Amino acid sequence: MKPVRASAAALLSLALSAPTAAHAGYLAHAVGKSSRVPLPESTDGIDAHYLMDLHWGYRGGRSIVTVTPVADARDALPSRAAGSRAAADAEADIPLEAIHAIVSEALRRTGRFEVHGGPTDAARAEVPSKGDLLQVSVSAYESRVVARVANPRARRTQGSEVETGRIALSMRLVGPAGEVKIVDRFDALVEKPRTGLSGAGTADALPANILRTSIGQAALAAANKGAYEIVKAVGPLPVSGLVVKAEEERVWVNLGGGVVSVGDELEVTAKGEALVDPETGLDLGGVETSLATVRVVQVEERFSVAELLSAAGTPARGDRVRSTTGAAGFEFAPDWDPPGKEAF
Repeated sequence: MKPVRASAAALLSLALSAPTAAHAGYLAHAVGKSSRVPLPESTDGIDAHYLMDLHWGYRGGRSIVTVTPVADARDALPSRAAGSRAAADAEADIPLEAIHAIVSEALRRTGRFEVHGGPTDAARAEVPSKGDLLQVSVSAYESRVVARVANPRARRTQGSEVETGRIALSMRLVGPAGEVKIVDRFDALVEKPRTGLSGAGTADALPANILRTSIGQAALAAANKGAYEIVKAVGPLPVSGLVVKAEEERVWVNLGGGVVSVGDELEVTAKGEALVDPETGLDLGGVETSLATVRVVQVEERFSVAELLSAAGTPARGDRVRSTTGAAGFEFAPDWDPPGKEAF
């Protein structure tokens, strides 16, 4: 990781019937058919095979990131594919829109970001206030099918074909004022497509047909590697949300299960007048007024109910709520202890 101006604070969220080595506090787990393994602080040296499905344990506030359309800046790599129809199909370019969708979904599923923007130029138009830009390009690409000879001492009959895909994604995270926060390149090599990806392609945002190929799975692994490093670099945020309904002694907030728990205390604040820099036109935020402290008493899937503990004002719909305890740090496995690939 090569952070430029960031403090280095120490894709697919799934529920398996028989997870192993799971711990709710770890930032992420590699997920297989019958195994779930926590990731160490660095993913360097971890086979892409294990990075296609990630279960994220982050529970905290989110910030906005806009993924710009992916630029085609791929290196020229020699092709060694056999001249078969399967080889020709394997060498078909992965659409840049598919890479954009995979990167966006990998970031969204971390739970750390609210992802804006689409793969078209029109979606590039504007970065939300206080949001960051993630600029992604394809910096290497290769996909090939190698025909193996099954029995060279006999009749040299053709055996099974092995598909290989390699990709590298260059990612740059830029702050709202134009400051560069992160620059890095994330490589992945998939020598044989992994079958039975748990959940890959089940979301509309993910191109299922692409994720069945070696190059698509390499893109998914590279995007997950990048998302992991970006979350570490930007660090956690305190849990925050909005009031969706308020009564005399209770408020309803848009924070549900997995984000808050019964007994959590939240501060309710009202946004003051927006301050805009007269020179740059940037939104500098505004002074917030503390209205109340509330305690969560009921948690549902997508919202929770809290009771007033103290109040200096009257909470209303649209007011912001945030945890009073700050952000919890990330936890990592002490090392990487991969299970056998048969578990994946």
